[in-house]
Amino acid sequence: MFNNIRLPKEIIKMCGIVGILNKKDGNVTPLISKMLYCMKNRGPDGVGLATENQVIYSNTLDKLFFSQANGHEVLGHSRLAIVGGSCGPQPFMSCDKKLLLEHNGEIYNYKKLKNLLSHHNFITSTDSEVIVHLLEDHYQKTKGDLIEAIKRTVDQLDGIYILAIKEQSTGNIVIVRDGIGVRQIYYGENNDFIAFASEKKALWEVNMFNNIQRLLPGYALVISHRNGFSNFKTTLIPITVNTKKSIGERYPILYTDIDSAVNAYSNTLFESMKKRVGDFKKIGIVFSGGIDSVIVAYLAKQMVPEVVCYTSGIKDSNDIVNSLTIAKSLDLKLEVEELSEMDVEKIIPKIINIIEDDNMGQVEVAIPIYGAVKLAHEQGIRVMLTGQGADELFGGYSWYSKIVKKYGYEKILEYMIQDLKLLYKETLEREDKITMSQSIELREPFLDTNLIDTVLRIDPRLNIQNNGSNYDNLGKRVHRKLAEKIGIPKEIAYRIKEAAQHGSGVHDLLDSLARKNGFNESRINSIYLEKLNKRELIGSSQRYGHLFENENIWTIEPHIQMYLENIALNILPKT
Repeated sequence: MFNNIRLPKEIIKMCGIVGILNKKDGNVTPLISKMLYCMKNRGPDGVGLATENQVIYSNTLDKLFFSQANGHEVLGHSRLAIVGGSCGPQPFMSCDKKLLLEHNGEIYNYKKLKNLLSHHNFITSTDSEVIVHLLEDHYQKTKGDLIEAIKRTVDQLDGIYILAIKEQSTGNIVIVRDGIGVRQIYYGENNDFIAFASEKKALWEVNMFNNIQRLLPGYALVISHRNGFSNFKTTLIPITVNTKKSIGERYPILYTDIDSAVNAYSNTLFESMKKRVGDFKKIGIVFSGGIDSVIVAYLAKQMVPEVVCYTSGIKDSNDIVNSLTIAKSLDLKLEVEELSEMDVEKIIPKIINIIEDDNMGQVEVAIPIYGAVKLAHEQGIRVMLTGQGADELFGGYSWYSKIVKKYGYEKILEYMIQDLKLLYKETLEREDKITMSQSIELREPFLDTNLIDTVLRIDPRLNIQNNGSNYDNLGKRVHRKLAEKIGIPKEIAYRIKEAAQHGSGVHDLLDSLARKNGFNESRINSIYLEKLNKRELIGSSQRYGHLFENENIWTIEPHIQMYLENIALNILPKT
């Protein structure tokens, strides 16, 4: 068994995972090739396949390679080179050949863990290989209890991950998602197959359109064989129970004064940043001029030899103007991608395809991010940092203060935690797909599990002030105080920033484009409004923010949504 393992000299590491299990006899390798090809930018540097009896690798996604494999249960992996240099093929096999593993993500404590695994035979210097050997040890200690071994393994991992693990003796497969959900994986089932992939479009490639589901953060999907190798059972189980691996419901308040809060936050933020910039010589920042991306860029500049900030928007938009001013003030290198009306009109179909969604709120935020990331790719950037997560952690949304006013501070913590728990589908999946479309890995310093665990123990009164009838539309006061402490001028630290879609000028331009193409209020009827009301609301502004703000800018504008849906007709499948 597995007598056809070939390791080429030049193979790189991650970031797309696919798998397909045939309920009938027949070779599914051609389908695996289609799945990997449609998201080839996720892993342009190498590919690996595992069938029932062989594991093979190649440094290119070519049809000749796929013709070498034959199997009715196949796992595939494509790799983007970040950690491990030019040696790091996946899937990885445990030393005892009992477990096979694929990994998408980054493990920041892998060097520390590797020191505990010196009894294993390592063939690469990647973080991913550390996981399979750590899992192998726990599998042996638990006498072959794979689920318990996985729980013990992920409890030791500091990082982000999607894991696909195959138990060789049974053929069972377990897919695991970290507790924050920074990376994503989707799965589905029809009469012919069970399949899973890093993006939905890979499932669409094999004619799987209905009942596609995402694996939720902190869960494992177990695909087990039942009554024969073509009869499968799928089971979902929670896999992360430590509060530092998943977002808990209750956090005891430990920091009730500004100094202790800032000090605790400062320590975890510096550690989070150091983990994510590593030994890089050059790194990019998704930059908007808001305090979140400013802090990330300012700290990165102290840790990395070359830091380049990237911003995008309509010419002379507030985000571009403010980013230029702030970058000059802080001596940050800034690159700007200005978008014209024609640019945006051409980009919209591409954006809908990339993020696999036509929701107005998602599309209008994605456009300036895509512009910045595309420019970074053209300039050779491989890793970027983002300020995502700070608004939810520190009470940065303007409607948070109004919730405090109406319901009190106990309730605002519930809202903030709920918003954090929904980031995976409201922000993180969108931005992973955008950056990976340009073969760039995105890292989120504010979503470090230790940082989250610390910040949610800060008294919310320190972040959101409520003085009688006055609303604190600023918020994030501990966050801003930290900015002052590290040397960011007060006028930058306490500046109120518009939401990305408005600050970039994209929202108003979408309105203009919709009207230019014949989509206005006269097109909207009660039938469409009823259909629109059934759509899932994405993002706290859509879900409930407008209820407290009483402002139309946070609601979905029907004529813009109809315009985007019309574009999506030939892009997204009808489900």
